[in-house]
Amino acid sequence: MEMQDSFLFDTSPATAHETLAEINGELLQRAKNLPQFKERVLIFGEGMEGARVAVVGESPGAPDIDSGRPFMGPAGQVLERILAAINLRRSDCYLTNTVKMISTGDELTPDVLNFFTPYLHRELSVVRPRIVIAFGNTPTRALLRTKKPISQMRGEFHDYQGMKLMPTFNPAYLLRDPSKKREVWEDMKKVRDLLATEQGGV
Repeated sequence: MEMQDSFLFDTSPATAHETLAEINGELLQRAKNLPQFKERVLIFGEGMEGARVAVVGESPGAPDIDSGRPFMGPAGQVLERILAAINLRRSDCYLTNTVKMISTGDELTPDVLNFFTPYLHRELSVVRPRIVIAFGNTPTRALLRTKKPISQMRGEFHDYQGMKLMPTFNPAYLLRDPSKKREVWEDMKKVRDLLATEQGGV
């Protein structure tokens, strides 16, 4: 598959009046026409345009297949607890992944990321959340055009096309290393405080 690395950092805004359904439809059609993706299950984002918070992960997990929804299974349960701790529900957020196919870490090649990342930028351009929470290295690097690890990026807000982006550790990673929960909590308190400041309370 011939792709240019520049696609990974393509931050062009969504086409005027573009909808999430149109973006997903284009992505699905393109994926069906590429041998690498045509047999793969794609899990699209969930939520409404205008959600105050967007949650962006790396890629769907196996538990997402049955429901066709992102962030299901044990990692999804951790996410829901994280959101509940700052007075948010799943339904308050737009939830999506950088890569829309279920994959393992070694499958997240530059070509795969280059294929999916422009659609993520377009998704967020349509949703226009006030805050983006980037869970893990993959969404943080894709959205902020950085090669720095999440351990260096987390804990502070970064500007993403006029939106505030908070990188933090992925819920799936917390299942493997619960010691990072304290750092995630510190990051989420900053999200909570910013939401309270902007909206007069969450």
